[in-house]
Amino acid sequence: MKPTLLYIHGLGSDQNSRKFLNLKEYFKHEFEYDFIEWNNESDISKLLAEAEIRLKNAGKLILIGDSTGANFAYQLRERLLNQGTESILILSSPLLNIEERIADFEFPKSLLPQLKKYKNPKNTLIIATKNDKVLNQNWLFNTAFENVKLIETDDNHRLEKFHESLLEIRKYIDGNL
Repeated sequence: MKPTLLYIHGLGSDQNSRKFLNLKEYFKHEFEYDFIEWNNESDISKLLAEAEIRLKNAGKLILIGDSTGANFAYQLRERLLNQGTESILILSSPLLNIEERIADFEFPKSLLPQLKKYKNPKNTLIIATKNDKVLNQNWLFNTAFENVKLIETDDNHRLEKFHESLLEIRKYIDGNL
């Protein structure tokens, strides 16, 4: 059975996210692909519960979340762990703590109560940039975390050069499968 790669996009994106398309193009037929598509009005807890059910018999799991979707991916990983299901977690430009948000546009109020604060991420690969104008990511680079591989990229919040991290993502997945 192939591992399943589940992708959770960021704010204002969807299943046609450039990063998700980059992942599918790079890994081709190595994985089964799934995604959680959400919008500002979504009940995130319900979507995560539905994903739990879909993933129950999936075998090896790789969860990848981008920005706000990274927060939801972290939540999903915790929910799965509570059921005894392990997964590989990869986060890009992660919104782990809303207090680190520095963007000048308003965050959807409907999503605020659905976010969790993660001040001490662990057991994950994080791709981030110190040049992020949406989230202050510097705290990630100034703290030692438990079993976190941090990749610093010279990019912006949208990680326009995400494709340049695909080899590191492969190495991380291969080392944890």
